[in-house]
Amino acid sequence: MSSSSRGPKIGYTRREFGLIFQIYSQNVYSGLFRDFSFSEIDGRYFISFREEAGKTPLVTIEKRRLGPDRSLFVATSPGVKGALEDIARSEKIESFISQLRAKIDTMHTGRKHGADNVSSLT
Repeated sequence: MSSSSRGPKIGYTRREFGLIFQIYSQNVYSGLFRDFSFSEIDGRYFISFREEAGKTPLVTIEKRRLGPDRSLFVATSPGVKGALEDIARSEKIESFISQLRAKIDTMHTGRKHGADNVSSLT
């Protein structure tokens, strides 16, 4: 099935991309992310944040078309046994960004505590 039979391609507006990239940039500064990729597969656009180049993304974002004037933003992250879990989901970019920030803050805090636990054991 060609992408034209699925409807027009869907991409990110400059504003949407800017808000998403801002989250990435803030978390590069804090040390959580070090690699960013943008890919298109069968007319679907994905933005991925990785701990290191070549590793499985910690966060992957997709914008899905719901109708002519509606889209859904979905962020996934590897969960139990690597199965992808939704970590943020909204039709409104502002709500999506808020959810995503909260989840990434939790990821960052979890990694800090994990590093603290390791250093306290040595």
